[in-house]
Amino acid sequence: MPAARAGTTVAVRGNAAAPTRVVAARAPRNWALYLFLILLPLQNITAGYLPNIGGGFNFLNVMFLVSLFTAMAQGGKLAPGEGVNTWVGLYAGYMLLSMLIGFHFVDDPTNHFNQLKDHLVGLFVVYVVQMSVRDWQGVRLVVLATLVPLPYIAKVVWNQHYSVASTHYSDDLRISGTFALLGANEFAAFCVTVAVVLFAMLLACRLSRFWRLMLIGGIACMVLGVLYAYSRTAYISLILGLVTVVLVWRGRLKLILPLMLAVIVLPAVLPKSVVERFDSTTVEEGKRDESTELRIEYWKIAWSNFLRNPIVGTGYHTFHHREINPYGRDTHNLYIRMLSEGGILGAIVLVGILLSVLRTAMRQVAHSRSGTWAYALALGLMGAWVSMIISNLFGDRFTYYPVVAYFWAYVALVAKSRHLPPEEMGR
Repeated sequence: MPAARAGTTVAVRGNAAAPTRVVAARAPRNWALYLFLILLPLQNITAGYLPNIGGGFNFLNVMFLVSLFTAMAQGGKLAPGEGVNTWVGLYAGYMLLSMLIGFHFVDDPTNHFNQLKDHLVGLFVVYVVQMSVRDWQGVRLVVLATLVPLPYIAKVVWNQHYSVASTHYSDDLRISGTFALLGANEFAAFCVTVAVVLFAMLLACRLSRFWRLMLIGGIACMVLGVLYAYSRTAYISLILGLVTVVLVWRGRLKLILPLMLAVIVLPAVLPKSVVERFDSTTVEEGKRDESTELRIEYWKIAWSNFLRNPIVGTGYHTFHHREINPYGRDTHNLYIRMLSEGGILGAIVLVGILLSVLRTAMRQVAHSRSGTWAYALALGLMGAWVSMIISNLFGDRFTYYPVVAYFWAYVALVAKSRHLPPEEMGR
């Protein structure tokens, strides 16, 4: 009998009287992808200890290419008919065009290609994961790969917090965990995405004890990261992301009493320094803290730049150049920055890709059975989407690959899950 291809079934007959037995061929596993996913949030390791090839290419870029070529060699394919794949391609194409436009507006765009390359690495995770997943075991392995680094991340967070811990809040308390090349806000946004998705899976999926323990541990690790990054936006986006999950979940009535108790108890158990972090925030003119005041100033400059160049903007990664912004800083708002750098066309593409993700999640929630991985992942993606939309109002949580790569991995799992065979419950 000829060898069967991966993902096919083979009919086996022991003798003339024996019934036919169908054996599913084992799907290939993209182990390079799993390693790539494990290393993605560990920027302190990849940037500090792994070799840099030069020319802007590093170990993670190589791992991405190895993961992609492995998926292609295994015959991996994208989920057919998924609009999010089209919008990802359109967005990437427009960003390449925008980068070329930017060469005409700034004097020194030398690092723009590397910035865009790393941005697209995180974005194209949505393609590689789809191509690598053939069955529900593949889905579980991808989720497991995103869980593996979380205990180490929590250990780094605790060590950093312990070294600066104080009863009262100050900016010195803010830590960036394993995001050695980024800041506390970006690290907190990553933690929010993972925490919301894991919470939805724990809440809405019928799982074994092993998986429940893994998810509880992962959520605890991520909440620790959010707590001690002292990111006000992350606190708000986490709460609203979790609320979205609960409100959309079909069994939400079961959580009414626990939620009421949490609202009463939570303020009393939070560290005093966390509570004080909010006390420093006001949007009233004349009483704003320095961070809030500067962000509003950046937004005014970006809006003026958009009005001068409304169609295509001044090009990718140009706003922080002093030719555009005399402060030499980012807008701290993804949407206003896209208007400034990408113009109306860039804003359309950005809105298109964001709405395509929401549509993918909503469709899967509506058509999946309660208790399944497909339903729980889509539910979590809806919550993570709300969190990301909010967090990008006060920063860039969309273009840094360590921040968004797991988000796109979850998008890929939701998109591919519609095209997998019915899953076994309780796994």
